[in-house]
Amino acid sequence: MAPLFSKIKTWFFGFFSGSETVEKTPKVVEPTPAVEISKTPGINCPDCKTRLVVSIQHLIRYQPVVCYNCGLELMIDQDKSQAAIESLRKLQSGLDQASKVRQETGI
Repeated sequence: MAPLFSKIKTWFFGFFSGSETVEKTPKVVEPTPAVEISKTPGINCPDCKTRLVVSIQHLIRYQPVVCYNCGLELMIDQDKSQAAIESLRKLQSGLDQASKVRQETGI
């Protein structure tokens, strides 16, 4: 009975003092994916790697993107992209409002 009491006492005081070592599961660090930063909005053609300029307006109208180099036509999956397209619509609306305010105030 004494060893059990001793273990409980050690745990109790360790719990409140923070001196008892507790095994922690190792933290899994996921690598950060590489992000390509470009001033020109768009994507690279998956076939020939040509840079294709794609605007927000192009995306929110669900217009296909055609590679001018190899002719590959890329379509937006409307079902999977609804939330992203709605966010782009809101962004475009905000940009339009900011542009209107800038023109009205002469900034």
